[in-house]
Amino acid sequence: MSTSHLRLIATVAVIAAAAATGAVTGLIASTPGSMFNVAIGGAAAAGVTISGLVVLLILGKATPAPLPIPVSATPGTHDIDASARATIDQLTSERHTLVTTCIYVRDRSTSQALSDRLGSALTEVGVATIAPVGERFDPTRHEAGGTTPTSDPAQDGVIAVVETLGYNDRTVMLRNPIVTVYQNAGGRQ
Repeated sequence: MSTSHLRLIATVAVIAAAAATGAVTGLIASTPGSMFNVAIGGAAAAGVTISGLVVLLILGKATPAPLPIPVSATPGTHDIDASARATIDQLTSERHTLVTTCIYVRDRSTSQALSDRLGSALTEVGVATIAPVGERFDPTRHEAGGTTPTSDPAQDGVIAVVETLGYNDRTVMLRNPIVTVYQNAGGRQ
């Protein structure tokens, strides 16, 4: 998937989240006599629309197509010149920004369809979702968010629930999952 596709996905995700914020604001500001406060909802919608357009302009600005990566003229080497390295670094940075933005929006999305689509897009670009339910807790790969009692000693230290998904970008851990771990309550008073 190209950088322009990732930009488009991130833009749509941000605009969708902004639109949902406007609708929720109108509902929250409603009074007992009305179901939806039109003035506040309209102001919120206008604000999020402007924000969405700004994001669209920022993320959607044209970038030149990536140039072929030149290699040095020395036979048998694969050194990349400084210009190509700068291009690679810029593309890597842009990809990281888009991936983290998609994760951020997915974490906060109340729409299951949007969350699923963002998850699919992340998978397509090599970002794996980590949900280790049933695995043994490992503090180097998981973050404990809490414990839940169990009377089964075999379940002690096993992950019961994933509170927040983790993400792995190929070989780089972006975020460890936050999990609830079974803790043996047998024999405790």
